Amino acid sequence: MKNKLQKLLDEYQENYNRFTYGHYLDPNNIEDAIKTGLVGCYYLDQGYLPEKRQAIGQVLALYDKYWGNKLKFGYIDGEPNNLISYTQTTLHEKINQINLAGTDNICFYWSNVDDLEFVPGYLCNAYSRAEWYEKVHQEISYVQFYLPISELKEFGVEQLIALNQQISEILQPMHGFFGLGIQHSHEYYDYQYLEYELAHQFLGLDISNVQADKRLREGFKCINWLTILSDQLITDKLGGLEALKERNSDNQIRFYPYAGGVVVRAGEVPELGDVARNPYPKHYVNVNALLKPARAPEIASLGFGSINGEIRFNNRTSKDWQSRFDDVKATDITISHEPQSAKVINMDSKVRISIQTGQLCPHTGVYSAQINGKVEYRELTQGHKVEPFIDSETQQVHNDVTWQLLRREDSGNVYRN
Repeated sequence: MKNKLQKLLDEYQENYNRFTYGHYLDPNNIEDAIKTGLVGCYYLDQGYLPEKRQAIGQVLALYDKYWGNKLKFGYIDGEPNNLISYTQTTLHEKINQINLAGTDNICFYWSNVDDLEFVPGYLCNAYSRAEWYEKVHQEISYVQFYLPISELKEFGVEQLIALNQQISEILQPMHGFFGLGIQHSHEYYDYQYLEYELAHQFLGLDISNVQADKRLREGFKCINWLTILSDQLITDKLGGLEALKERNSDNQIRFYPYAGGVVVRAGEVPELGDVARNPYPKHYVNVNALLKPARAPEIASLGFGSINGEIRFNNRTSKDWQSRFDDVKATDITISHEPQSAKVINMDSKVRISIQTGQLCPHTGVYSAQINGKVEYRELTQGHKVEPFIDSETQQVHNDVTWQLLRREDSGNVYRN
């Protein structure tokens, strides 16, 4: 566990500048416009009910217990233009205000930043529409929080799993998740084009822009390190927990039941899913295949319309992102190191676009090949000839390699027509 956690923390630090963008409004270059960390979100049906409002208050109290000293500013009345200090009111007063809302809207946002333009590292946020609005428009309620990745070490991996069990038992969500994700500011729409780029570079990251999406009534959004499922969802879509366990053949996929559902864990620690190294972590691929029948058939677009021609998520690419672990073979499966000639990796039953050394690259993107028992990855550029591969360890030159396309920069089809 310690080795894998440290490896993740090291990988995160190595890639820090790839997924962290400083904010131009901060002259001290401390605050960010977008970054990556731990993200949890829990999706609720009938969030207007008194017992649900009380549960939301209990989760705020739980976050306050462990990280209340990190929270500095925010709002509790749904009015982001009226920021107040977190300590201006007591925890009891905050919870009382949630309960006194009755079946009307509640929306609070508490974080460690004093400007909503900046990305918080610590955040506790909840949104629940009025009873009449939810019944008419079918939007769902949610509770979301952010933590720095360092909390995996400081708070503890097993403790975070236990905390997710506790939160899930309190909230009784339809479903939810916890793991690595893109953390954005309250004004997140300004940087959706960056989220689009990062989502195609790191497949393990969650993208959360439309948490109240009514389509999530049909199932969970996407798997992550921890995927939370209600008993109802498991029974309706997966045949029950015992049947689910019987179908599981991956001993690193573990189940943590709570009264009302289960937390499903994919591997010892979260995965970044770096397309240049390990785009398809085996435990994520396996848990995706195991839980897929309970996934929502579609989700709302993860991006708004383009402002100045920049590429953002649309309905099609959002669906592609949601299903990115479908029908692929894991890229971190142990491979025999016996010498063998270079050959094509059969990533799945479909035939992927391939290219040989010396040919012009048809699509910019990430390609892979198996060479001398190792899976090698290369980023190739459209219109450029594929150069011979040089083994960094042995300096051996491979002039006859067939590369298969894993992911295109333009998110297009990677299979032959």
